[in-house]
Amino acid sequence: MTRFVIPIQSFISCIIKRRLNRWLKRRIPPASQHKLSNRNIFIMPTRFGFVYLVFVVLLFLLATNYQNNVIMLLSYLMASVFITTMMHSFFNLSGIEVSTDKQVEGYAKQYIMVPVKILSPNNRLDFNFCFDHQKMSHLPQTVQGNQTVYVSCRYENRGVHYPGRLKIWSEYPLGLFITWTRIDFDFKCMLYPAAEPVRHIPSNFAGSVKQNSFLENTKPGIDEFFELKTHIPGEPLSRVAWKQFARGQGRLTKHYHQQQGATCWLKLTDMPKHGLEKQLQYLCFLVKEYNDAAQIFGLDLGQEKIKPSQGQQHFNQCLMALALYPKLL
Repeated sequence: MTRFVIPIQSFISCIIKRRLNRWLKRRIPPASQHKLSNRNIFIMPTRFGFVYLVFVVLLFLLATNYQNNVIMLLSYLMASVFITTMMHSFFNLSGIEVSTDKQVEGYAKQYIMVPVKILSPNNRLDFNFCFDHQKMSHLPQTVQGNQTVYVSCRYENRGVHYPGRLKIWSEYPLGLFITWTRIDFDFKCMLYPAAEPVRHIPSNFAGSVKQNSFLENTKPGIDEFFELKTHIPGEPLSRVAWKQFARGQGRLTKHYHQQQGATCWLKLTDMPKHGLEKQLQYLCFLVKEYNDAAQIFGLDLGQEKIKPSQGQQHFNQCLMALALYPKLL
């Protein structure tokens, strides 16, 4: 019997979610900026609020049964607090303008902080934010005027991700009601591959434009990052890869080479054969290292090639190519 109950429950929940999403899309369409009002704010009692309401009803029934004016007055007082709290809970969220950027960049397997801009004409308190199936961000302090809240989201894979709707809710002031909204900014997260250090690089790594091996045109020096090797006692601590050491990847030493007149190319085919995703992660690590060292380099992904250059624009172009590889032509 249980074999059929679980699929039916999942099927019903799937249908309910689809219809709810369609209704939300009509009720709250995607926009770059939303102003919260009675058209997009929802409110209902919390569990504590339902218990509180049941207690008020019981007091009222007890007072009418025994004709006790004190208990009757107490039930009226608690009912007025309930209604007043409902109004305060609604107006705590109403009138706020919320907006965000169209695109946010980051790296896979890392938390991305999405800036959410809030414009509030009056003092507001105790907000919570989260995207669908993501970690919650809490804002306990007072919100007034322009303020930016950073909401986190995390994805395991590179590429373009759509976080979905942003849920904003609050249980201010007494926790009797939860007031919430789910707004859609229709923005995307561009995720680059997670940078993975290259421990062993093949001898044909980074061939020059003249088809010469990069190793044949280099000599040990301090100009360009070459690879990571296991730290040997006696090597200078200034060359220790402290970022990798902090991540628990062991003590590694950065090795550099000085280029002798050849243009450096970072090639996908030169990376260790550990799968496409690993190769892209290796390339992402090398692109970051070369950019930090202000070196000129090119990126060769087979059908797509980025000419050797340097600077922030070139760095972003290379990361974008790694995130979207292979492009669907």
